Formats: sequence, C-alpha cells, structure tokens
Amino acid sequence: MNKILEEIGLYKIIPVIIIDEVENSIPLANALIDGGLPVAEVTFRTKVAKESIEKIANEFPKMLLGAGTVLFVDQVKSAIDAGAKFIIYPGLNSKVVEYCLTKNILVTPGIATPTEVGWLGTN
Repeated sequence: MNKILEEIGLYKIIPVIIIDEVENSIPLANALIDGGLPVAEVTFRTKVAKESIEKIANEFPKMLLGAGTVLFVDQVKSAIDAGAKFIIYPGLNSKVVEYCLTKNILVTPGIATPTEVGWLGTN
C-alpha cells in the first residue's frame, strides 16, 4: 500500500479546507496540528491555493498536506511543486490520473460507476 495512503488511514479523516486569504493558511494549519490532526486537503477553488499550500508545507514540513478540486494536469504540477503530497480529483479525468500515476503521486479520483472503476483497473 502507498505510504501516504497508510498515513491518511491512521487519521481516518481529512479536513477539507478552502483558504480565501493566504494569511489564514498558517494559523489554520497550526490549529489542526495543535488539535492532533496534522492532515489537510487544500482545495484549488481559490486563487491562493498554491501559495497557501506552499506556506503550510514550508512552515510544517511533516504535515500531511494534499490538494483537492484539482481538475487539470497543470494544477497537479503546481500543487506538487508547492508541497502537496497527494491529489484529490472530484471526477475522473484520465489525463490527471495518468500523470499522477507516472509521477508516483497519490491520486484519489471521484468515481461513481462500474465503468470508471474498470478503467482504473486497466491502467
């Protein structure tokens, strides 16, 4: 099993956070860590997502930090460059999944049909 996935399993929950102002990123990450939950998914729904991930990753390098609502390969690259350790995709985009798999990046696509499950099993 993937080491990051095993770590996520230890916490049994991933807080999903939407950061609108980058100056909120460090206090929010600090609150999670102080609360015993050093894991988070920062969504790419805002303009400051990449910068927020970068700040958190630099300040708390041991935090299990991922990027969510990642829709395109360019966003995957930005998130990983910023310090994200895993990618959450709300649907199934084969280009995003294939890129992550070739780069050994943990990716969790949102799948809902047997066809999508089957596609994952063949690639």
